Order: sequence, then C-alpha cells, then structure tokens
Amino acid sequence: MAPILYLTGEELRKLFRGGKLKVLLTLSFLIGVIFVLIGERVGLSGNLPVTALQLLLAVVLPLFMASLGSDLMAGEFKDSTIKNTLKLPVSREALFIGKTLAGWTAGALIVLSVFVPTFIGNIMLKGMSALSLFGVTMAEVGGAILFCGLLVVLANSVSLWTGSGGVGMVVGMVLWMTMGVVGFFQPQLNRFFLTDFADWLHPLLYRGDFGASVTALLFMTAYYIMGIITGLLAFQKKEV
Repeated sequence: MAPILYLTGEELRKLFRGGKLKVLLTLSFLIGVIFVLIGERVGLSGNLPVTALQLLLAVVLPLFMASLGSDLMAGEFKDSTIKNTLKLPVSREALFIGKTLAGWTAGALIVLSVFVPTFIGNIMLKGMSALSLFGVTMAEVGGAILFCGLLVVLANSVSLWTGSGGVGMVVGMVLWMTMGVVGFFQPQLNRFFLTDFADWLHPLLYRGDFGASVTALLFMTAYYIMGIITGLLAFQKKEV
C-alpha cells in the first residue's frame, strides 16, 4: 500500500506541475466565484453550493473530467515519457493504480474548487445553514466527487485504448452525449447510464428511497470496476 500512496503523491505533483490541472482548478474556482456574485441576480435561490454543482454537472464538470482523464496516461505513452516511470521497481499494476488515484484526487480537487467559494459565499449572503442542510450539502459534494471520479476513470480507459488523449476525449464526449439523448427520450434508462449523479443520490436524500439509490449505486460501482479493469488491461498491453 505504501508504494501506491507514494506513487499517487508523485503523480499528483506531476499533474500540478503541468498546465492543464492548474487551468482547470483556476476555471473551477472562478466559476464558483461567479455563481456567488450573480446567483441572486439570476434567481439562484436556495442552497447555492448544491445548485451550482447540479448545474455544472450537466456539462461543464463532465467536460473538465474528460479533459483531465483523457490525458492522464495516454500522453505519456505517446511522447515516450512513460519510459522513466516504467523503470521504477514496481509493477505496472501499481503504477496504474497510483496514476488512477492521482487523477481521481485531481478530479475531487476540481469539484472542491467550485464548492469552496460557493459555500463561503452562501454563508456570507445567507448565514450558516442548519445542521441537517449542511449534511445534505456535504452528501451532494461527496456524490459529485464520486461521479466525477468515475468520469476520469472511464475517460482514461477510453484514451488508453484509442492511443490518443484527443481521440479519447472526443469518443468519451460522443458516448456521453449519446447516453444523454437516450436517457432524455427513455428516462427509465437513466439509472443505467452516467449522465446524472443525482439519479442515485437524490432518491435517498430527498425521498428516503433507499432501494432506488442502492440500485443506481451498484451500477456506478460496476462502471468503476469496468473502467479500472479495461484501463489496466490497456495499460499493461501498451508498448513504449
């Protein structure tokens, strides 16, 4: 476990040294600030952090996750910089898990970059919320992080199989839009797709429907497992 945690830390530092994660974090933070500044003017009443996350999870955050995940590993193989990493005295499986955890953590930081300014702004504008509402807010944030982390994992898997971060991102977004269109015309199929994290979280939080949430959560877990396994297979087969 210790080598994987060390690799995760090193890969996360590598992501921070690159420009893409810094840009995504900055954009996310600025978007959060904009929500605070114009939220009441455009009628965004209620729990501002939750409202902001729900709106951004429709398009913006999935796009950020696809951009992050599609270039998580494929780019290193394309420019052969992965050679130095493969020389480390650890297995490819450990390398893959370390890189995946680093990407997942980066995705969580992007979500938090939106949440923090909106949460602070909401307190400044409306005061501290009740403890129950705070619990719902944190559950929404946790759900958004799990959902976005899954998108990073799947985008990485697609890009590894296609051999290109750009192609992987395009393919991932096409699949995303296809699932969204099918889900729009066939709402009963939404729980099988990855178009809305609210499908598995909201039934439990707002209706007390534990069964509906568990069913959707099982599908999400299955997608996590499939994304990790298919990504690992592609990572193992890649030649430098």
